[in-house]
Amino acid sequence: MNNALVLFAALSCAAPLYLALGPSPIGPAPMGAGAGSSADARLPKPELVGPGVVSTNAGEYSPTFDAERGELYFMRRTPGLFDYTIWRARTDGERWTDAEVVSFSGEERDAGPYLAPDGASLVFDSARPAETLEKDSINLWRVERSEDGAWGEPSLLAGASNAGFQPGRAEVDEFGPAIDGEGRIWFYSFRSPYRGGSRYVVDTPDAKEARRDTSVPDPSARTFVSYLWLSADGDTAVMEGRAKGRRDTDLFVSHRVGTRWTEPRPVPGVNTSSGEGGPWVTPDGAWLWFTSDRASGDERAGTANLYRVAVEGRLDPPSDAAH
Repeated sequence: MNNALVLFAALSCAAPLYLALGPSPIGPAPMGAGAGSSADARLPKPELVGPGVVSTNAGEYSPTFDAERGELYFMRRTPGLFDYTIWRARTDGERWTDAEVVSFSGEERDAGPYLAPDGASLVFDSARPAETLEKDSINLWRVERSEDGAWGEPSLLAGASNAGFQPGRAEVDEFGPAIDGEGRIWFYSFRSPYRGGSRYVVDTPDAKEARRDTSVPDPSARTFVSYLWLSADGDTAVMEGRAKGRRDTDLFVSHRVGTRWTEPRPVPGVNTSSGEGGPWVTPDGAWLWFTSDRASGDERAGTANLYRVAVEGRLDPPSDAAH
């Protein structure tokens, strides 16, 4: 992975690739050869999303799509800076509108947006200040829609942004929040004593503190943020991972069977020798959205852009998963 595209200064060792049953909201996914086995080659090929409007030369990451409203939220890098802003673009089913900064972003470093399954709230990580937080620390925030669909003002997820044993301040940064079907918020942190990184969860937005949860596999080397998507039923996880000694990232899928999770396996027909990350799947399970720094082949886009691909069985559990 070309770290110059996506590293941010919060943790020099924590470098993610910063990075949707039915017809596509913006047309059918094209067929073509994917990376990997001959079986992968028969799967639909990932397509670049909205070249020149959504995917540009600035660098886009972390897509999350509201199919009901036709709204795509993502983070875009500020050219020349390791800062990010959350953007929104809309589609009418055929074309994308010009992307715009969302109402609650644009003044501080905001990243990693993730919509709740019902689209009524969104969580993200941010360096925006709060009285109880250390200056420039990255913490978790949540914003809700009003009845007219407009976004309100973000509120700090204090329990997720507090190490628990050090009341009133965040010990280290928190990244990559994800929401499951029960409303639990998962995230990644490097707080002591797990300085190599670990997943944590809060059961509700107003929870007083988070608990460490290692049940979902983490296919990444230490000191690397493993971004995560969880299905509404909590039984499927797609995650970003990076092997020890490698610079590129890949997408992996795992399934919960009883009380255990299957060994993460690469998502078929998606990964390349470049880097893939920031996974998100539409609530109907039909479309996988992600970030890749592969060469886009389009002069309107760069090498860190948003892609989507029809799932078509890629995320099915292995045949021996029940055994």
